[in-house]
Amino acid sequence: MYESFYGFKEKPFNLTPDPDYLFMSRGHEETYTHLEYAISENKGFVVITGEIGSGKTTLINFLLRKLTPNIDFAVISHTLIHPKQFIKLICQEFELPVTGMDKAEMLDLFYDYLLKQFAKKRRVALIIDESQNLPDKTLEEIRMLSNLESDKNHLLQILLIGQPELKNKLQEKNLEQFIQRVTVYWHLKALDKNEVYQYIRHRLWVAGSENVELFDEKAIEAVHHYSRGIPRMINIICDAALVHGYADELKTITEDVISDIVNMNNIGGLLSESDDGNKKRKSSFAPGDNNNLKNLNHRLQEIENRISTIEHDLIRVDSEINLYSSKRNKSDELILDLTKMLKQSIRSQARLLLEIIELRSKDKQNDAIEPVQ
Repeated sequence: MYESFYGFKEKPFNLTPDPDYLFMSRGHEETYTHLEYAISENKGFVVITGEIGSGKTTLINFLLRKLTPNIDFAVISHTLIHPKQFIKLICQEFELPVTGMDKAEMLDLFYDYLLKQFAKKRRVALIIDESQNLPDKTLEEIRMLSNLESDKNHLLQILLIGQPELKNKLQEKNLEQFIQRVTVYWHLKALDKNEVYQYIRHRLWVAGSENVELFDEKAIEAVHHYSRGIPRMINIICDAALVHGYADELKTITEDVISDIVNMNNIGGLLSESDDGNKKRKSSFAPGDNNNLKNLNHRLQEIENRISTIEHDLIRVDSEINLYSSKRNKSDELILDLTKMLKQSIRSQARLLLEIIELRSKDKQNDAIEPVQ
């Protein structure tokens, strides 16, 4: 929609993990160095953590481009699975036929595959994204896979990629043997203010912009504040700012634009709230007042109904606009994008209400276990 107005060949702040747009901040460069070292030296277990939206998946996609041809790899991102399902998924990712096999047979098949690849002087790497969701039993199964090795070499290299909770999970007592197998660990940090400035310029340049100073200094400071340096949040804020700028025909994105779109769409709302704000929100419910919870449930149901109606209308509008795509003008596209922004705003309200209900539930549980003085 705004591409031609700002001179882009494509949208610069898409949320897809596109390695073409990878910005190598100091943290990303250090993380990639650890990954590259672990792969080249065949270091067995590798654990990489980072906040949601910090760029872990994009970094992995970039790594896959750089892997040498003698490495076979598989990427697994569906991690809420039990051991047998996990072994089956691994075999399927490496295109091994497992129909009708039990777990032991699948493990034998996979071990035979590893030996054949080793004989061909080929290496095998398994990358598990969203690893923080792995059940403990599946993590133990992964540890057991590390026993599939020759006298002097690892037959399988395993990279666990996940959110910070992954580190806490691995430190649990029952996973002590697992953590002992980890040879490389690194945490991907958020971008600092200067890196946010470079990040925005980099994505504008990759998208074909001749004006990499499209966001002024104060706007970038505001983006850093609201996003906390998380690339995904930067993308969400900057994309919405460009829609806003296009609507008002602005040649420069200012701090006021960033503040307006953040407030209007509740972008990053919960991320930028302080602990004090959370405490105030939690304390706004009187203990034992069930009417508040009922009212919230009712409001939540109303919002869900409104979202459903809007989604239905959006499908209809989008279908009609597509029929006349050749005649689509600036006004049509603006209306569609603003409608989608409205939908996102309503969903943000729904998520906030869900959190309030969860906090209320926790308050009730705490009241139930509080000892009598």
